[in-house]
Amino acid sequence: MQISSTTQKVNLKRVRPNPLFEDWLSNTYEEAKLKKSSLEPKLKEATESLAKYPLPLKSGAECIILKGFDKKLCLYLDKCLNNYNHNLALSQYCDSRCDEMRSRKRRSESPTSTTSPTPLDDCVTQSGSNSQASDDHQPIVKLPKVDTQPETVVIDLEGPSSSGNVQKKDKKKKYKPAHRSGGYALLVALLEQSLEHPDNPSLSKEDLIEKAQKHCEESFVRPKPDTFYTAWSNMTRLVSKGLVEKIKKKKAEYLLTENGKILAREILEDAKSIPTVNDIIFNDGPSTSSGFVNQSISPIADEVPSTSGIAYTKDAIELPPGSFDIVLLIDKNETGGLKKKNDPTVTQFKKYPDLNHEYRSLKVGDFTWIARSKDNPEHELVLPFVIERKRMDDLGASIKDGRFHEQKFRLRKCGLENVIYMVENYGKNKHVGLPIQSLMQALANTRVQDNFKVHVTDSLTNSVRFLAMMTKRLTIRFKDKQLRGRNEEPKDEYLMTFEYFNKASAKNKALTVTETFIKILLQLKGMSVEKALAITNKYQTPRSLIHAYVKCDRKEGELLLAHLKYGDLNRNVGPVVSKSIYQLFSSSCAE
Repeated sequence: MQISSTTQKVNLKRVRPNPLFEDWLSNTYEEAKLKKSSLEPKLKEATESLAKYPLPLKSGAECIILKGFDKKLCLYLDKCLNNYNHNLALSQYCDSRCDEMRSRKRRSESPTSTTSPTPLDDCVTQSGSNSQASDDHQPIVKLPKVDTQPETVVIDLEGPSSSGNVQKKDKKKKYKPAHRSGGYALLVALLEQSLEHPDNPSLSKEDLIEKAQKHCEESFVRPKPDTFYTAWSNMTRLVSKGLVEKIKKKKAEYLLTENGKILAREILEDAKSIPTVNDIIFNDGPSTSSGFVNQSISPIADEVPSTSGIAYTKDAIELPPGSFDIVLLIDKNETGGLKKKNDPTVTQFKKYPDLNHEYRSLKVGDFTWIARSKDNPEHELVLPFVIERKRMDDLGASIKDGRFHEQKFRLRKCGLENVIYMVENYGKNKHVGLPIQSLMQALANTRVQDNFKVHVTDSLTNSVRFLAMMTKRLTIRFKDKQLRGRNEEPKDEYLMTFEYFNKASAKNKALTVTETFIKILLQLKGMSVEKALAITNKYQTPRSLIHAYVKCDRKEGELLLAHLKYGDLNRNVGPVVSKSIYQLFSSSCAE
């Protein structure tokens, strides 16, 4: 006898693997639908994607993998789940206590038990106006009402623009502005005014900004990136909280209230325990009023016949250890003008009273350092460091108008060995003229091809802090060295004077044919300073290159420069750049 068997495909489908989440989300969706909330489409998408998901989810956070879910919606489900678990545990606990007390009551009413009440009997009430009795008149326990459904969870799904039906927890917390914030600076400046001039404690907006800026990290005149807010925007909060009073005269003036004075004294007291950035950088050891460590004159100085500590030769200047100061030079063009009040760059440098710095007109770069003789200030030697500062939006603009390559060429030719490209982020780098990927690629090329050091900072505040730390480090590095310099290009251990540096780097100076040739080559796509220098080392003028092309056919001409080596790694210039130059200078291509 043969038994025939047929194989059937069995499909197992889990029915509602996440019933609680689905119910809570559906109720929220229906409520949003009735109120015509802007969240209705998102909640509908989330509800549908959750219903299609075949696996159970343990928490709301796991829902983030589904469509329509964001961080706030996952947080909402987690709060609902926590509330549900809490109420369920409370319900089970109350049921068990109820059963226990009823059994004890029955035992106490039996003939064998005593009639004295137990402590637990205090929770039992007889039938009456405040209790309900069952049909057999058994006593019951008065218990709190327990709801196993989740309570209303207060959560703002719509963000700041949420409707007034969603209640927020009102946390009463005393307002205290952060250290060196806009509110902090305004309170401190007004307190200083009231102490210095008790008969005239109020200040106009312009005067208040001038006094407050030195106490603040942010600018009172320049808005934050991508916003319209400055540090002055904190004044609205101070007035609304009753800390500052606004007096309307011809010009509005501001003065502290009694509560404002109390708070200003508090934050000043708290600030005493917070060291300033200036002290952290410059005052970590014995220092002079200028912030530089005193060094004894090296024995080499005893051999110098000059009584001033400076050795003069026909062409050279020598500065023995301890006979000079390191000074940071800042290009005047980096500021909005030294006479302009509250310039952001000048204000940031004022935070470092121990930083030895000056503002001058620099022909190349934005920052550099000099060693200046203490006895003869006219003798200034430029240290081999120069910094070009760019904000991200400025970097994008310089790439588009061609200044980027031209500035890099001038930095390479300025005679200073260490070139640092310092780039500041501009907010979230959204409106910077070019895609952020293009700017990152340009910086990578600057680091790899041009061999410049690239340093990226978050803000002007951090850029100035970096410059202050660099000044301190250079002071420590050169304090025990004897410096030599001449009024010419730096060579070996000789530095160049500042006078020669500025003249040699002038933008409008007469260029040689080779320098002009380099500037022309730098306009081509894919060209770097290293490649241009390698090409001009072999062909110093366009004429010599054109003569070389005349002797080649088209194929040879396109690859004539491809195998030239450039840079420390001896890489090839490449066929693409070689072909571009051939197309530019070859007469056969022009035809």
